Amino acid sequence: MTFSPALAYARPSLSARTRLITLILIGAVVVSSFLGRYDAEIVGFRVRVEQVVPLALAAWMLVHPMLRGAFLRALRHPVPLVYAAFVAWNVVTTLVFSPSLTWSASILIWLVIDLLLLVSMMALAEGADLAARLGRISVAPWALVGFAAYVVANVTRGQIALGTDFDWLYEVYVSRLTAIEANIYASILIFWTLLTITRRGIGRWETAAIAIAVPLGLVASQTRTAVFSLVLGLGVFVLFTVFSLRSAWRERLTRVLPAGVLVVTLVVTYGIIAALGGTEPADRTLPPSASPTASVSATPVDEVTPSPAPTREPDPTNPEQQNKIGDVDFQGGTIGFRLEVARLAAQEMHGVNLWFGNGTNTFGLRHEQPGTPGISGHIIMLPVQVLYDGGVVGLGLLVALFVTVFVCVPRERKPVAAGLLASYLLSATLTSMFWFAITWILIAVILRPLGDDERNDSRDSGRGDAREPGRVFGRV
Repeated sequence: MTFSPALAYARPSLSARTRLITLILIGAVVVSSFLGRYDAEIVGFRVRVEQVVPLALAAWMLVHPMLRGAFLRALRHPVPLVYAAFVAWNVVTTLVFSPSLTWSASILIWLVIDLLLLVSMMALAEGADLAARLGRISVAPWALVGFAAYVVANVTRGQIALGTDFDWLYEVYVSRLTAIEANIYASILIFWTLLTITRRGIGRWETAAIAIAVPLGLVASQTRTAVFSLVLGLGVFVLFTVFSLRSAWRERLTRVLPAGVLVVTLVVTYGIIAALGGTEPADRTLPPSASPTASVSATPVDEVTPSPAPTREPDPTNPEQQNKIGDVDFQGGTIGFRLEVARLAAQEMHGVNLWFGNGTNTFGLRHEQPGTPGISGHIIMLPVQVLYDGGVVGLGLLVALFVTVFVCVPRERKPVAAGLLASYLLSATLTSMFWFAITWILIAVILRPLGDDERNDSRDSGRGDAREPGRVFGRV
């Protein structure tokens, strides 16, 4: 089936009421992506707010005759098609290899919801623009409120611990706010930061607010992976901008200046922390309010039979795991934990299962969590997870998805997309958030048609019309 560029810029004629309802639902989807902490158990499954709201949006679009056409056109875009193939392959390998279809169904259903979310967000350009604006205005507040919660929780030794979890690995309260846990809080922060700080025409005050707030938010999360991912994304964006764009050098340097300011404030912030001896509280005794069962796992693998687990993966009661250097310890820290999980996963990655997988979400059926007896194991590293679940074929489809996203991004936005994808892949390799709504909102945002300012830049650079074939976003 050939996707005709003529279908890419349909302009559905919507009434003011229909337009308002649609944009409210899209805004609700974006807001729900920040609310990963909240769910309810329904017929044995944990159902999250960020799963229900996208279903409401998709249902509204399919029911409304004018929106239905935009939805079906978006479904024919190469990115949703490749992702649909990935979902279909997961269904096939699950039917063939999964020991428990019920256990696997929780993630399969989530993957289908993600597909509906992506298509819904891509159906209307104005909706994707709204999502981008909501994400941008969330950056500084999300960071500052997280830092405030972190300070209050640690100063009061947990007597006031709203929006935080006690991290048993580092013996400190860490911020998560309304996200499911600290790593996801930090991931949401850095991804929206990347899209905001690299935006054309960002003002000085907005740059200053982000440069001050974001490092504080990352300190509050105590997530080194997020810091590395943000710096990597900014670095890729700068290199791509400097060496790929055809504008004057002064214009290119002006374009990357806000990213450079953020890198400087990150270095200064963590330099001050290092000079002060770290961020752990001076009183290392555990507060009475801390409990190793106070938080839930950040990964979606125990959706069917949820069980309490420590905030971070290693066993906090194991003395051997207390001699660590944060996220870079290959013996007892989180990297060591990930290596052990990968070693266990490799036991089933051979023969036909290496190529075709073991079925979606089946690692926990075969292995317990390392260092946590009685807790179903889970793989939080996206490449290993996909290789285990869907084999080489599934991993190939995943790679094809990210390649297709980058190819379909408008040319003027490719430096931003390159930085975001690099940051995302590093984060997902260590702490995957592939299933969460934030992933699909971000993809829809970077794929949306160019704004007027970007089109003007394209004309000024002598490249003609900045629109590219394959765009499916309609305009209300």
